[in-house]
Amino acid sequence: MRYKSFKMEDALESLIDYRGKTPQKSDNGIMTLSAKSVRDGYIDYSQCYYISKDEYKRYMVRGFPRVGDVLMTTEAPLGVTARLDRDDIALAQRLLTLRGNPEVLDTGYLYYYLRSPKGQAKLRERQTGTTVTGIKQSEFRKIEIELPDIKSQRKIASALETIDEKIRCNKTINENLAA
Repeated sequence: MRYKSFKMEDALESLIDYRGKTPQKSDNGIMTLSAKSVRDGYIDYSQCYYISKDEYKRYMVRGFPRVGDVLMTTEAPLGVTARLDRDDIALAQRLLTLRGNPEVLDTGYLYYYLRSPKGQAKLRERQTGTTVTGIKQSEFRKIEIELPDIKSQRKIASALETIDEKIRCNKTINENLAA
């Protein structure tokens, strides 16, 4: 399989970053995800907070997340990822929302790449800080990523998604049996 090298910024269709902005919280309204909401491979919606619909319109000016996008924490801890399963949410600080350029980078492949030891090592190469490590958007954009052709990426991501689904199914069966 032949690989081609890209800078991350050239392989992405969208990189949404709400660093430096904090929306006004509300008792109800639009769910807002923060780094606390992103777990290893899933989103914990019990860790979200809410913003009003008016605040959502004022706040979400840098882009809107879509189902399938990759969420990645930028610090504390760095590099935890999950895929969005809904698009009726807002995003808070310390999260990047990533969408691959469909001609270059399959978003599912990106998700598994960022979770891989190689992807995590690429993040650590560009991290800053000592007590709390993180990555600046400008540094994330410079990450070099080696990609197979888009068709191969889709096949790889599909195979890994099938395995993840079987793991989730087995976990549910085990929990039901234990109960």
